[in-house]
Amino acid sequence: MSQLKMQAAVCDRPGEGDVLELREVLVDDPHEMEVRVRLLTTGICRSDIHYLRGVWVHPKPVILGHEACGVIEAVGPGVPKSRIGEKVVLTFTPSCGRCRFCVSGRSVLCEEVARAAAQGTMWDDTTRFFEKNGKPIHHLSLVSSFCEYTVVPHNGAVQIDANVSPADACLLGCGAMAGIGAALNTAQVRPGDSVAVFGCGGVGLSVVQGAKLCNALPIVAVDVRSEKEPEARKFGATHFVNAAESDPVDEVRRITGGGADFTFEATGQTETAEICYRATCRAGTTVLIGQPTENAVAGFPPYWIAQDENRVIGSSYGSTRPMIDFPKVLRLVKHGMLDLHSLVSEVWPFDRINEAIAQVETGRVNRMVLQFDN
Repeated sequence: MSQLKMQAAVCDRPGEGDVLELREVLVDDPHEMEVRVRLLTTGICRSDIHYLRGVWVHPKPVILGHEACGVIEAVGPGVPKSRIGEKVVLTFTPSCGRCRFCVSGRSVLCEEVARAAAQGTMWDDTTRFFEKNGKPIHHLSLVSSFCEYTVVPHNGAVQIDANVSPADACLLGCGAMAGIGAALNTAQVRPGDSVAVFGCGGVGLSVVQGAKLCNALPIVAVDVRSEKEPEARKFGATHFVNAAESDPVDEVRRITGGGADFTFEATGQTETAEICYRATCRAGTTVLIGQPTENAVAGFPPYWIAQDENRVIGSSYGSTRPMIDFPKVLRLVKHGMLDLHSLVSEVWPFDRINEAIAQVETGRVNRMVLQFDN
């Protein structure tokens, strides 16, 4: 089996202030039921930064990145050669097709994906990335997109129309679908339901779009930055609350007439999760999207949750079914009902990855996208 040389941004150690090292590494040919993808674009997600900063633990060294668009350039045994040349979006939730979650249509919770992701390998417990001296480099969630080429399970590469912008399409790999899917799939918001979205980054703004698509009313966007208001309204918010200047619970309750039917937490802060719960109405639902540290604990009152029949639910990647939801979302984009392009703050060359990460950490951008020149 041959190996291809490529440039990758490798995370060797986690910590505050650490950066990814750009260096030449090797990538294997795809194994059985895998494809090799030449990457066109990759987005930078807060999750990648959590791993870089050591907030979340992962085997090292590792090639991070999990929002990506590219072109299939090689296939392994069992994959039709006709797939070569397809433009694809990568997903970190390919279906094993066998576990209880996959057979019940909830592939986002695939047990085989969870097992492989935890150990930083492909499904066969080995890696496709290597240092020049032969030392293995770990994968991130069966994707690893901070590199020029990657190898993924064949059903982790979802074909899209060749005319779709790769800078826009890569957002389906995480941020956009995490938000849109939370409204459409996880919460299943209905027309006329009141919605409050806490956090107006890329994910939160995608929730706002999803809520608008569901004909929710009102749609209240909440953020501590006043400059987020124009964007939130552009994506469909009917109201905006500056949480730095007023009590967001009081304001959401005032606007919605007693509390929102659905509140969405899109910051990953436990304090915000508690505020979200307090801003819901009786029988309302709090949807947790943002992810803090693994041992973080939020406080919710069991008595009142039972008394008021409230729900506090989690939304992992917007309960997305990539094979179904990617084409659906792109149809809605094509017809002007969803906007991916405006979620992209800037597109930079891949070799500026560490600068782009620093931009994301400021909290002032929605999504930074990196473009490969290969």
